[in-house]
Amino acid sequence: MTSPLFIVLEGIDGSGTTTQLDRLAGHLAARGRRVHATREPSAGPVGRLLREILLGGHRLPDGSPADGRAMALLFAADRRDHLRREIEPALAAGIDVVCDRYLLSSLAYQGEEAERGWVAELAREVRPPDLTLLLDLPVSVAAARRHAAGRSEERYDADAVQERVAAAYRQLVAGDPQAVTIDASAPIDAVTAAITAIVDRRL
Repeated sequence: MTSPLFIVLEGIDGSGTTTQLDRLAGHLAARGRRVHATREPSAGPVGRLLREILLGGHRLPDGSPADGRAMALLFAADRRDHLRREIEPALAAGIDVVCDRYLLSSLAYQGEEAERGWVAELAREVRPPDLTLLLDLPVSVAAARRHAAGRSEERYDADAVQERVAAAYRQLVAGDPQAVTIDASAPIDAVTAAITAIVDRRL
């Protein structure tokens, strides 16, 4: 059996990363591999705080949302905690790890509110994934999917923000030899097939 893989799914809100996380984990398990599915923000203490902030909690005394640089620091802290708690122990045990969002998410999203170079510096020593899959689709399609699913409005959901985040993702992936872009506007099963074909080639 090949070495364990660390695979990350990235994309704007509504791109299908959560759906495809479960499907890819199931595909790997069906191939007889041990797999751990996880996500960021993580289920750890910092990640739980981040989820509360993203949903509008913990506002400043004047009612404004948390500072963008503070958000970048929290995401960086959560990622380091996540690595120590879940990702690295699983990989060391020979288990594949599939993660919904990781480093590129911080560069794309927190790069909206803080200098991207500074955000990148926070992650300078962070373990890179073996494979990043960017689920790319028009912002209007992603917004319609979020609305149809009845999802709560989050900090970065405005269309103008999502357009800039999508552009940042495309730019970041273009410079990453371990990243592949997938047309996420296709039907869910077709997206799954594209993802599993790429992963199977890596195996």
